[in-house]
Amino acid sequence: MSKQPTKMIIACRSLKPEIDALLTGDRTADEQIAVAYLDQNLHRTPGAMPGILQAAVDDVPDTVSTIVLGYGLCSNGIVGVMAPRQGLVIPRVHDCIALFLGSREAYHTAFQKRAGTYYLTPGWIAEQKDPIGFMENDYVPRLGREEAAWGAKEELKHYSHIIFINTEAVDDPAPLRERARENARFFDKQYEEIQGTRDYFQKLLFGPYDEANFVHIPHGQKVTQKPFLDM
Repeated sequence: MSKQPTKMIIACRSLKPEIDALLTGDRTADEQIAVAYLDQNLHRTPGAMPGILQAAVDDVPDTVSTIVLGYGLCSNGIVGVMAPRQGLVIPRVHDCIALFLGSREAYHTAFQKRAGTYYLTPGWIAEQKDPIGFMENDYVPRLGREEAAWGAKEELKHYSHIIFINTEAVDDPAPLRERARENARFFDKQYEEIQGTRDYFQKLLFGPYDEANFVHIPHGQKVTQKPFLDM
């Protein structure tokens, strides 16, 4: 008989390659971690996001002792979520790019160096949530190709670079790399690839959940902006 999970990770599907890669290790035999992945596009409708997250949190069995959100502040998309009996543990970041770069400090340094950067990760590309994928799957059916291309390019007009963060979470990153390059060519941006890290993901799954890197929301309290802004 398999053991019941003692820890639940509720995460954006964009984190799936990195989380799944870490969950293949032997350590999970003792950790008993379960993961619930939610749709990647929740951040595009931040007003609806708290309700969807709350439903996922409320769905966690009482036998689970620790609940961790695989989200940052995400355009205030987690604000208002109420912690259940177990409380909530949340990465102390504004968005998920800090997770892929390994720390808030790394993200801040990258932002200071070049604010006009659009980051792509293995999960975003694999799920076709990159700019071309979103244009093809969402804009083109509604607007037609010409208007869809114009709208997508307008959304990215303030970006100068498209950067692929290679976290080495997939066996063959070549197709993902080429897709990132295709985005750069289509939107006339400079392309770069940088090395990511799974250090923050390691903490997300296994801890320790130190105050410097994680926000702890006690039972009955709601998530607010303040812990994420006081950095």
